[in-house]
Amino acid sequence: MTGRTESPLAAAPAAPPPSDYRLAVPDGWERIVLDSPERWAHRIDKLVKRGLRRTQATPQLEAALAERMRAQAEAAQANGGVEMYVVNQILGQVPVSAGLVVTVLRPSPGTEAGDLGDIARALALGADAAADDVTLVDLPAGPAVRHRYLRRPAADDPDGNKLAVAHLDVYLAVPHSDLRLLLSFSTPAAPPLEPLVEALVGLFDSVARTLQWMA
Repeated sequence: MTGRTESPLAAAPAAPPPSDYRLAVPDGWERIVLDSPERWAHRIDKLVKRGLRRTQATPQLEAALAERMRAQAEAAQANGGVEMYVVNQILGQVPVSAGLVVTVLRPSPGTEAGDLGDIARALALGADAAADDVTLVDLPAGPAVRHRYLRRPAADDPDGNKLAVAHLDVYLAVPHSDLRLLLSFSTPAAPPLEPLVEALVGLFDSVARTLQWMA
């Protein structure tokens, strides 16, 4: 009888997916965990009160801002968002506003997760060639799809938005799983912030490069 030796690769158990991730953000980026509406509402109320403490904001403005942030948190959580960061700082004499939402993307039931190339192709097909930039990049956490774009609100925007917003979306494959992690950065691209957009996008790229998978 001839003995049969199994391939060590065939016998090796599949590596487990990471249990979490770590992301380094600059000082002043306020984190809101999207775990439950009660907890994030309390966190948002505290952030709004602190941010408007030295201003002449009316209680009505404070309430409206908190309500808008709660709506943003609710929409992010409904789409798989797990945390968000808000930035409201003064650089020199210029007020800076930016945001980051971290989302876990899951394939629809009964479907297989596409690879990053599929994501890049889908984004490129729907892109505005003059305003969108879709590329495959290598990050310390692995290959990623980088999608930079500018969006202008419609004239009849129901929320009354009138400012163009610069976006940077970074898609990463979660190792050994069919999940994808999406980092969605955004900042207004209208005066007086417009000259800082390039610098902020560079900062967003730097934050994306800090991502680490945790065992």
